[in-house]
Amino acid sequence: MLGATRKACLTLILLFLLTSCGYRWGRGELIEHYSSVCIPYVDGDEEGVMTAALIRAMTTSGALAYRSRGADLQLLVCLLPPEDENIGFVYAPDDQDIVVSNEARLTLSSSVRLVDRRTGCLILGPLEITSSLTYDFEPDLTNVNENAFSLGQLEMNNPAQRAAFPSLYTLLSEKIVDYVNHCW
Repeated sequence: MLGATRKACLTLILLFLLTSCGYRWGRGELIEHYSSVCIPYVDGDEEGVMTAALIRAMTTSGALAYRSRGADLQLLVCLLPPEDENIGFVYAPDDQDIVVSNEARLTLSSSVRLVDRRTGCLILGPLEITSSLTYDFEPDLTNVNENAFSLGQLEMNNPAQRAAFPSLYTLLSEKIVDYVNHCW
């Protein structure tokens, strides 16, 4: 009789340990177990543009409802430092011996974690999700401002890079939301 009691206790303890952090038997979609997600400010997003893009992407995906509080899940995102790499080059207009860059690739990575708000257990992550985008710019070769005549189509590298960030935030946000919605 004592052996059966020990087996029953051991079985109950094992079941408790396996289910305490959200382990579920069988296979199922994330949205079958959870219906809403909270997205706090993205770490490293000083102006809130990435946070807004992430909330917009989650809201339009329709898989999980976004809630500012009281949600089932919490999506924690931390931006890593961006990388900028020159990928396009041309000869300077007046000097065929000088090669200058006129195109760059901007890459942004993020560390993503999805947490069950009720239990505090990690559901997904931490994982790194990366997105990149290329942009053109006019090389700064002289003191003369030739861009005054370009009607805004030609930008120096720094303004062009700043203009590329909102689109990159949107791309990265859509990739994060796509992963969260289709990971299970």
